[in-house]
Amino acid sequence: MGAFWRSFLLPGWGQAVTGRQVTGATFVAWEGVTAMMTLKGAAGSELPQGDSLAEPGLKRQEVQDWLVLWIFNHLFSGAEAYVSGHLRDFPPDLKVRAFPNGIGITVPLPRIAAP
Repeated sequence: MGAFWRSFLLPGWGQAVTGRQVTGATFVAWEGVTAMMTLKGAAGSELPQGDSLAEPGLKRQEVQDWLVLWIFNHLFSGAEAYVSGHLRDFPPDLKVRAFPNGIGITVPLPRIAAP
């Protein structure tokens, strides 16, 4: 649950703690894009009315769209960190394979040495 709260507050933090640096960096980069586009859209709403995108309704919608993506990034980052935190102890050698008559799962078992 700690990884969830870390990534919910600051996307990418929980991923970094669980050893998923590339995923964390992706969330940080998307956080920057959404934050800057939200701020750019809010600042661009004061453009002269001659611009086709400067209509108040369209600019407000653009800002809302980027704001929703910004919030979604926090929620998705937290959820991804929560799941990856739980799967951290999962056996890495677990394999799921497709067979002609269905699906098979192989689980490696530890070898016990003879006394």
